[in-house]
Amino acid sequence: MDKDYMLNYENTFKDFEEGEIIEGTIINIKDDYVFVDIGYKSEGIVPLNEFKSECNIGDKIKVMFLGKQDLNGFQILSKAKADRILGFNAINQAFKEGKPVKGIIKASIKGGFLVDVDGFVAFLPGSLVDLSKKRNFDYYIGKEYEFKVINIDEQKKNVILSRKQLLEEIADKKRSDLIDKIKVGDIVTGKVKNIVDYGVFVDLGGVDGFVHITDISWKKILNPREVLKPQDEIKAKVMRIEEKDDKKRIFLSIKHLSADPWEETKIKEGDIVEGKISNIVDYGVFIELEEGIEGLVHNSEISWVKFPKEAKEELSIGQTIKAKVLMVDTLKKKIALSIKRLEPEPWSDIKEKFHVGDVVEGVITGIKDFGVFVKIDEGIEGLIHTNELSWSPEERPSLTISQKIKAKIIDINLEKKKIALSLRQLEPDPWSLIEGKYKVGDVIEGVVTGVKDFGVFVKIEKGVESLVPKSELNNITVNKDEKVKIKIIRLEIPRRKMISRLM
Repeated sequence: MDKDYMLNYENTFKDFEEGEIIEGTIINIKDDYVFVDIGYKSEGIVPLNEFKSECNIGDKIKVMFLGKQDLNGFQILSKAKADRILGFNAINQAFKEGKPVKGIIKASIKGGFLVDVDGFVAFLPGSLVDLSKKRNFDYYIGKEYEFKVINIDEQKKNVILSRKQLLEEIADKKRSDLIDKIKVGDIVTGKVKNIVDYGVFVDLGGVDGFVHITDISWKKILNPREVLKPQDEIKAKVMRIEEKDDKKRIFLSIKHLSADPWEETKIKEGDIVEGKISNIVDYGVFIELEEGIEGLVHNSEISWVKFPKEAKEELSIGQTIKAKVLMVDTLKKKIALSIKRLEPEPWSDIKEKFHVGDVVEGVITGIKDFGVFVKIDEGIEGLIHTNELSWSPEERPSLTISQKIKAKIIDINLEKKKIALSLRQLEPDPWSLIEGKYKVGDVIEGVVTGVKDFGVFVKIEKGVESLVPKSELNNITVNKDEKVKIKIIRLEIPRRKMISRLM
């Protein structure tokens, strides 16, 4: 064999430098080694355990040329070292381009995980493994994910990954894309995510929408939890989209999936309606007449007879009740109702029933400092003023609630709907009985009933008293219930007045 032939043969082989990454073809797999043709004078060998997956004869692989031979003259190659360099380069390129990388979480270590990215082992902090980290780290071992490269130290060949940040960016992109697609007027489907006192947050598939409590139902709702619960699937209409601080907020309505009942109601003034009491408040009673339509019975329209508090004690939430429609305002969504006007107004025929001078019988309904209330007919009460209880203040009768009594009507005021009654006028006025019995100059005996700064009152007969002015006491001190003699110095029976001097 001549020298030129040998020289040409030598030139068919490549020269490699130590640490160079080269491509070769698998030509044999024997025992624990893989034999690789790298176009060199001798074949190369790679330990079989450096292959992460099955390899076959004919496969092309990349390896690192180590510049060493084994005892049999084979070139020692390393697939693991090549993979590490290639993996790092791929990661570095992805980092520069802002692209994610794929990797398999191999093991958990203190503070996080080791991730194999194409043969390069990167670090994944435990806090960045997921949006909501699972307590058991073993859950993630062996799983393949995409990661965002957040830091690279090229000198030390260290790489830090984050799956959480990538998931957040994906969610943000998905959310942004979804929001861009959603338009006002769209009908959307979602799941109830969170319930608060003032409304409901709905997950529309990566973006949240909000339903205010007033937009849940046309019917008045006091608490959203009355009708919805977490994970309920709902449909809603997009009412408006607001942008604030570079974020879009979607406002939804469930009730607007159906027509506004106020626009379709046939309730009109004068109708007799029936409904259930939905709420009782200080100023009246709300009655649900139709789905989403309530009317208010003001306190003044509950009863002709009873005080509001007393009348409302007979009513309860959920009770079915009838009422008369007084007013309908569909624009303001208000209906005024009356319970009492289902019955005739008790005062409408008062002129035919009662007259001044009539003696009537009734039941005491109230006792106040200023007098006594007496029910004389359904919805009709009269007042006996304190002065009309007795001709003698000292002999007023003892009265009790629910007691039946007779009284005389002394005044009827239709305008103010008031009737004045009297107990004392059931008997003659004692002053009318003493005319001719006493005259000026008479000396009579009586009992002191009251001692005042300006004088002393002396009882002469039942219902008849005389005043002894301070100037007529003659500097004599008297006490209540004391018997005294007096002299009449002035007598005016029509004015029910008798002035005397102490003797």
